[in-house]
Amino acid sequence: MTSALTYGVWAALAAAGIFMWWLSYVRPSMLAHPGDVVGRVVSHPVARVVVVLGFLFLGWHTFAR
Repeated sequence: MTSALTYGVWAALAAAGIFMWWLSYVRPSMLAHPGDVVGRVVSHPVARVVVVLGFLFLGWHTFAR
């Protein structure tokens, strides 16, 4: 039951992400494009370090099993 709930939450998050990506191209005035958001975040040096650390964390917890 717990794993089914976890997979459901991940599926809902993925569906929300895909919907927001689609909405950013259909109605650009409502939502920024993903590339614009990433470009804005990584333009700040501290945020760039946080993004890299986040990727390291995700990579470690995804592939270190």
